[in-house]
Formats: sequence, structure tokens, C-alpha cells
Amino acid sequence: MSSSPTPKPDSTPPRGGNFAKYSGLGIQMLAIIGLGTWLGVWLDGRFGTGPWGTVVLMLLSVFIAMYQVIRSVSSE
Repeated sequence: MSSSPTPKPDSTPPRGGNFAKYSGLGIQMLAIIGLGTWLGVWLDGRFGTGPWGTVVLMLLSVFIAMYQVIRSVSSE
């Protein structure tokens, strides 16, 4: 009598799921930073504030994007 061991169920999600999740986070970061930068450039052109609107909104959008990534990764 040959008894083969029953395979243990794998509790890790499939690799494709992680790839989709993290590539989605990258696209989300790109969109947030891109929109913040575009808005800063537009505001600088509209109100003539020099590069400061772009710099401030770009940095703010980077911090918002990083906050979103950290919140998403730490909720696992």
C-alpha cells in the first residue's frame, strides 16, 4: 500500500496577484505626482508665481503618493 502524502494548501496568493497590485500602486503614484506637477505648472502660468507653485505641489504630491503606498502595503 503506497500512500502518497496529501499536499498542503498553499496560503500565499498567486504571483500574478502581487504583480497586479504593486504595478497598480506604481501607476497610482505616477498619476498623483503627474497631476500635482501639472496643476503646479498650470497655476504658475496662470498667476505668474514662478516655479514655487510647481515645486510645492510636486513635493506635496510625492508625500501623498508615498502615504498611499505605505498605507496600502502596511494594511496587508
